[in-house]
Amino acid sequence: MNNFEQMYSAVMSTCMKTGIKVNGRNGRVRQITAAQIRANVNEGFPVVTGKQIFPRSCFVETEWLLSGNTNIQFLNNNKVHIWDQWANENGDLGPVYGHQLNNFNGINQVLSVLSDFKLNKHSRRLLFTMWNPTQLQDMALPPCHYAFQFVIANDKVDVVVSMRSLDLFVGLPYDVVMYASILCAFANEFNLKANEVVINAANAHVYEEHVSSAAIYCNRKKLKLPVLTSCSTFTNFKFDEMKIENYKYESRLIVNVIK
Repeated sequence: MNNFEQMYSAVMSTCMKTGIKVNGRNGRVRQITAAQIRANVNEGFPVVTGKQIFPRSCFVETEWLLSGNTNIQFLNNNKVHIWDQWANENGDLGPVYGHQLNNFNGINQVLSVLSDFKLNKHSRRLLFTMWNPTQLQDMALPPCHYAFQFVIANDKVDVVVSMRSLDLFVGLPYDVVMYASILCAFANEFNLKANEVVINAANAHVYEEHVSSAAIYCNRKKLKLPVLTSCSTFTNFKFDEMKIENYKYESRLIVNVIK
């Protein structure tokens, strides 16, 4: 059963029906507070099936983020252009996501967290933050998904993602693939069993101009999720090592991407 998409559709439907209408930075939205969406990767890799998305671009962006890269050249070389409009003339975005993971005011969070993990795999400090108030003004965009934490119980590992802002219709399908990739790569590298991606969003919203398409999506039949057949590793993530099979989907819904 595709529990992930059922939950996702329910949250988005609630947002569209009961959300407060607000004039946001990029247009009018319907928003709710403190939304949660969960995806158990043992039920299938969480790529939405009610519309077509492109998992490969998520894998490329995940490699870019984990490597510490903050220039769009790597993305462009691999046919990903989601960050183009925010880059300067040299393709730089400032100290965004990957920079903070690898150099948060001089601290390499990846090495620090892995050190804690090796001392105690059940540590409650396996947490990464990308919200750096001292450098927000230098970022092309402040991070929407600003923290994530691995939570381990015996040999099962979950990842809990904190988001200040979540575009439910356009952003969430890509965010959940990114963090499912991170979760599975961590589990693969350290001989754990990947379990759940849990996304907590303080502000979850649907743009008014996307409401009609989002309603179509919510009412569509959801198909069986694809299967992850090849996985990379967390500390040396490579997008081309991520392989899924049997990705079936309904027709693509064309919308404008808003950041």
